[in-house]
Amino acid sequence: MTLLNDNKSYIKLWGTLRYLPGGVVKFSIIPFFKFFDILRKIILNLLFWGIVAIIAAVFVKNSYVPKVSEGSVLLLNPTGYIIEYTPSDTADILLESERRKDTTLREIIAVLNEAASDDNISSVFLDLRKLDGSGLSKLQEIAMAIKNVKDSGKKVIAFSDTYSQSKYYLACYAENIVIDPFGEMMFKGIGGFQNYYGKGLNKYGIKVNVFRAGEYKSAVEPFISDKMSAPAREASVGYLNDLWAQYLAAVTRERNITKRDIDRYISSYAVILEKNRGNSAKTAKSYNIIDTIAVYEEALALAGTGNKINWKDYYKTITKKEKPAPQRIAVVVASGPIVSGKQPPGTIGASSYVSILEGIRKDQKIAAVILRIDSGGGSVGASEAIRRSLQDVKKEGKLVIVSMSSIAASGAYWISTASDTILCMPSTLTGSIGVFGMLPDISEFLAKYPGITTDGYGTTKFSSFYRPDMSLSEDMKKILTLSVENDYSTFLSFVSSSRDIQLSETRKIAGGRIWSGNSAVEIGLADDVGTLGNAIALAAQESGILDYSVDYYEPKEDLRTTISRGLKGMASSDKDTISAKFYNFISSALPLFSGKTDNSDVIFESLFDGNQSIYMGPEYIFR
Repeated sequence: MTLLNDNKSYIKLWGTLRYLPGGVVKFSIIPFFKFFDILRKIILNLLFWGIVAIIAAVFVKNSYVPKVSEGSVLLLNPTGYIIEYTPSDTADILLESERRKDTTLREIIAVLNEAASDDNISSVFLDLRKLDGSGLSKLQEIAMAIKNVKDSGKKVIAFSDTYSQSKYYLACYAENIVIDPFGEMMFKGIGGFQNYYGKGLNKYGIKVNVFRAGEYKSAVEPFISDKMSAPAREASVGYLNDLWAQYLAAVTRERNITKRDIDRYISSYAVILEKNRGNSAKTAKSYNIIDTIAVYEEALALAGTGNKINWKDYYKTITKKEKPAPQRIAVVVASGPIVSGKQPPGTIGASSYVSILEGIRKDQKIAAVILRIDSGGGSVGASEAIRRSLQDVKKEGKLVIVSMSSIAASGAYWISTASDTILCMPSTLTGSIGVFGMLPDISEFLAKYPGITTDGYGTTKFSSFYRPDMSLSEDMKKILTLSVENDYSTFLSFVSSSRDIQLSETRKIAGGRIWSGNSAVEIGLADDVGTLGNAIALAAQESGILDYSVDYYEPKEDLRTTISRGLKGMASSDKDTISAKFYNFISSALPLFSGKTDNSDVIFESLFDGNQSIYMGPEYIFR
């Protein structure tokens, strides 16, 4: 029996409260209790039926399959970032997750390939206004599909209010690039910049113990230096120039202009913009960077007057045609940082992927496996667990092919050593064959402030291992150094044996250096350049199968788990990695570094909670 659901309880409450000093409580309070009880029930009912309505709307939406009439215009309007994994639809709608905005690469490719052969589709309208960015390799795959549409004789129109470099890369494959009268198109090139905290940390007595194998392994440099090292600069210059050259090659070819034209446009942009009175759209048109200046409605009219069909609706017509085949090719999508445990899509959790691969290993209908990787690396232990599972799949006689997306470096390359064949895109970032670990020492920092001390008891000399408030002993440093060197030696042996490269030669191309896909093929880290579609075709050919279907595998998260994660703040998927924790620590300490406060009460709780050797490769997004 509850207080708010029984009138006798109201009276009992009155009997208890009416003797309080001052005679504050009156019988008139009872209607208020009744009112709030009714209000509570209404709110709970509205919340319950609201959730039911949202879930029902999702299912109704997913069950709707439109009809494509003759002369239809396909509206392709990607949003957010182009990603590899499929965001959870129902759960993310309920949580209003940012992941909802992102667009899955394979769905765009499937839609464009279908449109190229669909006689009912007369043209494709690329609405790029809400596209945030993508790795260049993903843009290259989409561009190939757009080119197929054009080659089939269909019209392709591109529109955006403002063109970033990623938007423009796709737009240059259209026959007409349209920009809003108040839009902008400016080439910025590619750059990689970051903050360096070394001097600031030293100033306040904070040391960072770094254990690194590979001179090019530069992820630790921001914490121990005030600038980029010569090896890091050498590697960055190499792959960034290669990627920019690939970008310019595509743009100049498709726009029928020269690299010199673009160089002149960039170098004199301020001058020519001034001549056009600050109108960026007219400036771009004067250099043949864009074709037409028009508002959205005018641009859409250029695509034709036929029925307009949204690409997501069109995708449903494709999936409806798919039929099961006697044999299957499994595409395992591995995107995000590599960490231990069970993780949601967008994070490569070792337990999640070991479970997926074990199911594939036992499935006799699956003839080949393609591991589609888009990851800068992560935990050694997690990477090794997934590599072993891939080896078990191979032992069952199944072909294993790695298809690299925008990045497949460090721990992701560790996993790739279990494959039969590696395909990458020309702009894929890969390699980074190296190992590092780091642990801060804030004991000197704490000693500067009276009243902050550390004391306790440990049964052995290693009981204080991994405590950032206590200095590392020489034995501890030796242990960590040996651990990192052992991991690096193992990494080198995996690469050498899987790629059939002499160990001495492997050392030359390792050292934590990052390579572009083109360079990776040249030095033997990859077999050939190719899209995911090429990898699927190769898997079918090498497995000797003709009638097959392609099934995609990635971690799935039930609604209860997703809601629970959302209520906990939907924290970053790599929150437990050393670099992420240390960045959080730096962020909390920045006021001290800037001299804006003398507050010594910096919180170091949960900065480190164990030994983690990690390889964090660069996260490369082309904007």
